[in-house]
Amino acid sequence: MVSRISRIIAVLCVLSMINHHLTAANDIPPACLSFNWVACGINVGTALYTKYYGKWQDSQDVNAFGTVCKTQFRGSFYRWKWVWGGQFWCPQLSATVMGTSQNYKSREGAIEHALQDYVTKAGQAGVLKPEQVSQS
Repeated sequence: MVSRISRIIAVLCVLSMINHHLTAANDIPPACLSFNWVACGINVGTALYTKYYGKWQDSQDVNAFGTVCKTQFRGSFYRWKWVWGGQFWCPQLSATVMGTSQNYKSREGAIEHALQDYVTKAGQAGVLKPEQVSQS
């Protein structure tokens, strides 16, 4: 009887682990799983921008990809027009990979495109793994 109960418990534990693994894999966009980093960058960058919508500051630390990332956004004049640009990087993942954006009409556009650029570049460089994008 005890043996039968322990087998049932073992089966339930295995099924629970499989379900957890499938749920975690479902949180990863398909483009990231197939290493299509441009599409992944657009998808994840937009999701991360939306997650912090209304909370973005010109310079701040953001929790993303299982680490702390940094942002810097600013407006300036370019050809007699006010434009926005920015940078997004995760120093603990890579000291050299940085997402950038330049000459956007809106601050929001500069933020979103810097995030998308970072995910694309970091994925292509092998710095960012598909499993990490679900931690954003």
